[in-house]
Amino acid sequence: MNKTLTTIIPFFNGGNDICTMLDSILSGAILPDEILLIDDGSTDNSSSIAMDYANRCPFIKYIKQNHAGVSAARNLGLKYATCNWISFLDADDYIEKNFYKEMMNAITDDSFGGSVCGYFTEINGLSTPYSGSYPSVIDSSTLLKAMFSDENVRGFLVTRLFKTELLKNISFNENISICEDLLFQSTFLSKYPDLKFGFVNLPLYHYVQNSTSATTSLNLFNGTEYKYKPAFDEIRKLISEDFIEDSYNSILEYSMYSLLKEYKKGNKSLLPQIRGVQKELKNVHPVHHSKRRVAYLTAPILYSFFIPS
Repeated sequence: MNKTLTTIIPFFNGGNDICTMLDSILSGAILPDEILLIDDGSTDNSSSIAMDYANRCPFIKYIKQNHAGVSAARNLGLKYATCNWISFLDADDYIEKNFYKEMMNAITDDSFGGSVCGYFTEINGLSTPYSGSYPSVIDSSTLLKAMFSDENVRGFLVTRLFKTELLKNISFNENISICEDLLFQSTFLSKYPDLKFGFVNLPLYHYVQNSTSATTSLNLFNGTEYKYKPAFDEIRKLISEDFIEDSYNSILEYSMYSLLKEYKKGNKSLLPQIRGVQKELKNVHPVHHSKRRVAYLTAPILYSFFIPS
């Protein structure tokens, strides 16, 4: 079985963050056969840093595009990838030394569609590990459900390997900027419902979060549209399972909690977003939800006074 590996890393104005990721890869027990650094129109020093790595390491390739977003950058990486397996990484994170060794060893024959591992969250110096308790081989339906319902798996693209030939007719939706990786994998798994994946019950990827991260921002709307809605609208077209609606509801509930917590601190400018999330919650009908949901639907501002500071 051929196990050549392409790693695709998009970046945009990442500064020195890309050094941490690349150095973690280069110190690994197994190195990718090629690393594609996709520059999404950066205007800071990250471009020169990436080019320097490419000049020093012949298997690292620097590719630049006009700024078009991470999905377009990943699609460009797929176009240039030449190996049998593909890994997507984020430039502002880093991996364990045995990341690729464990991920590749989990793929034991050509019938596998890829592999999955656990991860760490890195928040303000606090590292928290997440790893599942799954068997060493899982199927497409198990992975799909876990992406939406298990925090040890989630919809992270970066904790996966994929067989390249299965991605030939699949691309990232360049019109969607939030949960685009979740939509991509939902498309992939709904297209190939009978695949099997190696599961590595170890946290091997470090997901670095900070206060400026898009996933923690309280700017939750594009105009009047909730940012997560377009991806979930597309996912619903592919998959009709209760865990999809439950997952979307959980995101809405967490958004409401975050907004109300800041509103209580005196940020009254968040009121339109609170009303927008309240409206979206009314359109969702989950099977499982929190006890707070009724308060979010009926009297979120009143409920904010009961949220701990």
